[in-house]
Amino acid sequence: MTAAPLAWLRAFAGDAGVRATAVARVIALAGAPVTLYLAATRLPPNEQGWYFVAINIVAFAQLCELGLGTIIVQFASHEWPRLRWGRAGGLEGDPSARDSIAALLVTATRWFGAAALVLIAIAGIGGALIFGGNLGGSRLGFAVFWCGFVSLTALYLLAIPFICISEGCGDLLAVQRMRGWQAAAILLALWTGIVASGPLAAAWLAAAAQLLVAAAWLFGRHRGLLRAPRRLPALLLEGVSGLANRYRAEQTRSARLWIALWVTPQLLAPVLLRVRGGDEAGRLGVTLAVATAPLTLAIAWLHGRYPSFGAMVAEGKVREFDALARRATVEAASVFVATCVMLTGVVLLLPHVLPALAMRFLPPASLLALMAGNLAGLLLQAMAGWLRAFRDEGIAAPIVGGAAAVVIASAVAGTMGGAQLMSAVFAASSVLIAVPLAGTHFLRVRRERLSET
Repeated sequence: MTAAPLAWLRAFAGDAGVRATAVARVIALAGAPVTLYLAATRLPPNEQGWYFVAINIVAFAQLCELGLGTIIVQFASHEWPRLRWGRAGGLEGDPSARDSIAALLVTATRWFGAAALVLIAIAGIGGALIFGGNLGGSRLGFAVFWCGFVSLTALYLLAIPFICISEGCGDLLAVQRMRGWQAAAILLALWTGIVASGPLAAAWLAAAAQLLVAAAWLFGRHRGLLRAPRRLPALLLEGVSGLANRYRAEQTRSARLWIALWVTPQLLAPVLLRVRGGDEAGRLGVTLAVATAPLTLAIAWLHGRYPSFGAMVAEGKVREFDALARRATVEAASVFVATCVMLTGVVLLLPHVLPALAMRFLPPASLLALMAGNLAGLLLQAMAGWLRAFRDEGIAAPIVGGAAAVVIASAVAGTMGGAQLMSAVFAASSVLIAVPLAGTHFLRVRRERLSET
């Protein structure tokens, strides 16, 4: 009786890349209850909304890495079969493949550099102007802390191309180990900031920890890769220049796609913060953090296979890739549902164990609604990941259209009826509008791709 489930579990997580990716997520999720408890008990109710808005800005960099960065992983994985890692931490092998990686690095670094400037302008300066003075303390102190953690987060964006090139070029396990250490450092920074100071200090320390761990890993393991973009006559070559141009086009579409996927649920708390205040935004933020945990873990079953997806398509194994992608999606959905069941049970027990923390959650119906909306997000990411293996981000347009409908409907609901109505409308619009729009495009393109084999 026990051998069969154990064998199924071993097969379920049999891919080393998936296990490594999942471990990094589990570290973050294991510390999340402590973080939520400290935020709910150590921060005044009117400051909790600020905490979730600030930490979501810090988390945006990691979401860019695990979202926008996957297009870099796929482009790099197409070149990896002709390359190998050298002793100095740089790539060796076929000269044309090395030129392609150099061109990809330069183009991606410029793209993420522009994104960093936009983040500073909108989230940093814009956030300081919009929210400054609404939190206790001087406007100058608020602006310094706020712009400080936004700037550190923006600097991290510049490291993403190098991390994702490493991941796409056969170093997935080492990248995931680094992300595990990074997750632990971020947790310690958050706990220290919440206990010692307040929401903005916690965000500042978390952003610093996120950047320092990644920078130390890159300098220690891939110093040679950091020098690769310097040799750029390769960009003048027509073939490599064409790859760079294609990457720019697909990355722009990918940006729209991932911003739509990740920013949509994260906009719920800022909207409530503006129209309902920090207390209600804080309750939504706590509940949304729990509802997002299953999505974070489930994505490991997709993300850990992305390098394999690109390599299989590059080798012409499209049917095998399709079977692997379907299996990965089923596994990811199973992990999502199982985690939702477990976390819902924990939240239902909180009133009997930690009543002070339970008061900071929305009712269970709202938690389930947010989970349903995130399940729709998982399906959208699975569809996008399938197409991304072909370096195709064409699904961005329907996903962005669906996300816009979700944001508008949720914002209207939050303004009219608060957090509970916002959660219900978020789920309904995600399932009934966003998924059908993207699914229609995905099924059509999938049929076309499979018919070509």
